[in-house]
Amino acid sequence: MAMNKLIYPLSFALAAAGFLLPFWPLCAAGILLCIFFRRYIFAVAVALLIDIAFGTPTGLAQYLFFPFTVLALAATAARILALRYFIDKNPVETL
Repeated sequence: MAMNKLIYPLSFALAAAGFLLPFWPLCAAGILLCIFFRRYIFAVAVALLIDIAFGTPTGLAQYLFFPFTVLALAATAARILALRYFIDKNPVETL
């Protein structure tokens, strides 16, 4: 229960620190932290806020108008597929 209260501020603080420092891997780490703890909607909301704050990306990322949102949605889909198909929910019991 205490960890649930820390997930939102910690992930937002990581993303905000990445924006303020301008060090984008911290922003990505904040988003991925939300997704790791199954807070998908909050991760997409933070990603949209960061995309709007950074503005239009340059270089190859200019074709992805919202790169952090794309990251959040792709990581969400990967996490859901991994939970559904790859993580064994009924482990084999041994004697």
